[in-house]
Order: sequence, then structure tokens, then C-alpha cells
Amino acid sequence: MKFIKAFNNNVALVEDSSGLEWIVMGTGVGFQKKKGDPVEDSSIRRKFVAEQSNTRRPLLQVLKEMDSEVLDVSVEIIKNAESQLDVTFNNNIYLTLADHLNFAVKRAHENIDYADTNRWEVKNLYPKEFHVAKDAIRLVFDRLDLLLPKSEETFLTYHFVNGQQTKKTKIEETLKMTEVINRIIEVVQYHFQLKLDEESLNYTRFITHLRYFFIRQYKQDPVDGEEMDKTLLEVVKTKYEKAYQAVEKIAALLKQKYGWTLSSNEMLYLTLHVWRVTNRQKNE
Repeated sequence: MKFIKAFNNNVALVEDSSGLEWIVMGTGVGFQKKKGDPVEDSSIRRKFVAEQSNTRRPLLQVLKEMDSEVLDVSVEIIKNAESQLDVTFNNNIYLTLADHLNFAVKRAHENIDYADTNRWEVKNLYPKEFHVAKDAIRLVFDRLDLLLPKSEETFLTYHFVNGQQTKKTKIEETLKMTEVINRIIEVVQYHFQLKLDEESLNYTRFITHLRYFFIRQYKQDPVDGEEMDKTLLEVVKTKYEKAYQAVEKIAALLKQKYGWTLSSNEMLYLTLHVWRVTNRQKNE
């Protein structure tokens, strides 16, 4: 690839042998290079077609409008998040987060804040990502000497959740996930007249199951394997009667609200998870 221009030391615009332009990221890819200089593939960590638009605006426009310091701190935030969450984000997050952060910085300078109505749900449904978001705000303060509003903890959390999806995921999907999981938790707590311990390992496991449960329902991707023997479900219904009754209420709610019909497999697995998170807490 041939170098065209640098946005900072670690982000550059290059051209491949076919004339297609790319945005590339990597340590030193833009450092002291002149137009036409070669850029080794080994130095490139991420790359994006320059004309693609994951942020509803052309990538070149996004980068041209962005302060290089904001771009630097965005990359640092993502590296830190990947390390803490032990994940590798999809490529989209590099530019969607940078674009979001660029406008967040501008809003903070103008003392503009957005209402944050989902803070409680986000904090409790995505605790690890929420913690990373708080670290990101501290990093912005350290690097840019600017304190972002607390609402950004929620907005950044959404980016970290989306970035872990293997396929392109919209913020709207994560908002829907938050809504569905919150409704399920409300049903369980009301049915058992029990406040779930949000700090417990069992609660974290329950939320993890619900997140994958939502993805399967939302994408109409059923549980792998054949439908189980009906007698097994009957055994579970009898042994964990109250938990199954809660799941029946959940199934009715999801059918009415979203048009989802739960399979026997989903009913069984959800029953076991509901029983675990409620029974172990009552016995502690």
C-alpha cells in the first residue's frame, strides 16, 4: 500500500494497488511518511474502506472533522476496554466510538448534556462494560483535561456492548435488549417477591444467559439441537414449579409485547436459570 496522508501518527489514508483508498490503523503507520511512501501490511492493525459509512457520514469526513487527540484517546480507550473485558472488538467500534467521542467532547465544552433514562438498567445489565465506560471517562479527563457528563457512562457502555457482537449491531438493538432483559427481571422479582442481588455471581450468570437468549430470539436463531423430549420438560415443570410458572409469565409477556414464541428448549433452559438465581439467593 502507498501512503496518501496522515490523520495522526497511528492513523493514515493509503491506497492499494487497485487504486482503492483505505483508512488504516497501526503503531506508526502515519509517522514521518511522505505521499507515495510504502506502508507495510505488517504495520497495519485495522483497516477500513475509506468510502464506507458506518457512522452515516463518510469516514474521510469523520476523520477530517476530528481532533487528532480525540482520535488518539479513542484508540487508547478501546485497547484498554479489550484488555479489561478480554475480548477483541469488531472493526466498527473504532470509528463509531471515535465519532461519538468527538461530538461528546464538543458537547461537554458547550455544557450540553442529554437525559439519561436508562442508567440503572445499563449499570446492572452490563456491569463490566459500565465499569470500562467509567474508566474511559477518567482517561478522557487525564488526556484531554475535560470531564464528560455522567450520561456518557451509559452511552459508552452501549458502544462496548455493541463492539462485542460478531455481526454489525445497531444501538437500537442494544436498547431493545436492555428493555427485554429488564422486563424479564421485573417478572421474576415480582413473581418471587424477591429483590435479586445484583452483585452476586448468580445474577451475573443469569444476565449473561438472558443476553444470549435475547440475541437468539431477536435474530430468530433457535437453540442448537433437536427439540427435547417433552417428558423432560414435564419433569422440570414439576420439580421447579414456581420457576416454571415465572417463565410462563415471561413467555406470555414476550408473546404479547414482541410476538415471540418460546420453544420447549428455551422454556426449559430459562426455568433452570430462574430457579438457580432465585433458589441460591434465598438459601444464602
